[in-house]
Amino acid sequence: MIKKIDPGIVWLTGALSLLGVMMIYSTAGSAIMTRQITWLIFSILVAIIFSRISPRIWLNLSPVIYSLSIVMIVIILFKSDIYPKRWIKFGDFSIQPSEFAKFATVLMLASYLSTRKKLQSFSDMAVPIAITGLPAVLIFLEPDLGAAQIFLPILIVMSYWAGMSGVKILILFSPFVSAAASFSIYTWVVYMAILMVFLYFRKQLTDLVYGFASNSLVGLIMPLLWSSLKTYQQKRIIAFFSPWLDPQGMSWQIIQSKIAIGSGGLFGKGFLSGTQKKLEFLPERHTDFIFSCLGEEFGLVGITVVLGLYVYLIYRLLRLAKETRNRFSSIFVSGIMIWIAYQTFINIGVTIGLLPVTGVPLPFISYGGSALLACFMAIGVSLSISKTKLAY
Repeated sequence: MIKKIDPGIVWLTGALSLLGVMMIYSTAGSAIMTRQITWLIFSILVAIIFSRISPRIWLNLSPVIYSLSIVMIVIILFKSDIYPKRWIKFGDFSIQPSEFAKFATVLMLASYLSTRKKLQSFSDMAVPIAITGLPAVLIFLEPDLGAAQIFLPILIVMSYWAGMSGVKILILFSPFVSAAASFSIYTWVVYMAILMVFLYFRKQLTDLVYGFASNSLVGLIMPLLWSSLKTYQQKRIIAFFSPWLDPQGMSWQIIQSKIAIGSGGLFGKGFLSGTQKKLEFLPERHTDFIFSCLGEEFGLVGITVVLGLYVYLIYRLLRLAKETRNRFSSIFVSGIMIWIAYQTFINIGVTIGLLPVTGVPLPFISYGGSALLACFMAIGVSLSISKTKLAY
């Protein structure tokens, strides 16, 4: 039985976190940096404690941790007077339960999926969908679309890792493609035609009935769902497709972010020398758009190094998930891997204009105590698993 933690995961998370402290100092000053350092020290201590707890204990605690995370979100929705309802405040101290719900959901989903030897039918996915859907819906109601969307890839990847057929997963979640295609009636008709041909040749009646019914229903109700979105959420999506329609309004962040990254050139303007940051053209500089400032100050070379750190961290987690013999541990690490990978992809995709603006922090780098602590909690359990990865 291995007793040594994975040093690669330790060094990679440490390097990203220290880089985050540097960039927070550059973008927000020493006071905010000090608060982030305090959170970082606390997060590291929590990760060390978590790394010493047996994966078997995490398996047993998963229902309790998951339930507590749901209760925290419900308390916010019914008790908070602040809008949007995302934080629980204790004086000057506040926490964001949606960040901890990601950790709790991965834990609970891994616990359930580890007990299922086979995932073959759509009915086998009912409980996993409920486990991830409950916190996702509650967080969407806060409203926090950025955090809510992360639960979908977590569900997809963990279900696949647990043994669900890739084709079944594609059919099960095809309504999301229908939703995207429904913004154009011509695109939606073409998509439905291709889907029906594909399902017909599969010669499985349940797949055909589910695919036709679910995709048709979603395509028809999308106008209602669109009207239910907050005005700022609609504007963000419109700004993504036509950023120059409102350059002084909703498109401001995307435009300034692109300018900041592009102005960095190959080697950047140097640490503490970003002009977009100094002139305060770029909003949310130390949180959601910190990657833009990183690109401005360290250029393409700096961006490449940071992306390399993330890719290697994701690779180490993926390798750990493959090497771990315990089913619960393997599925759990796959969830942590996709959580960090998808959140990184979304944050960077927003800053370079590939995706609509959503409030998703860059893991380990963006300012935010709750997000940092949740990531280190996940890393702590992953390190615990790395010590016992050969144990069944």
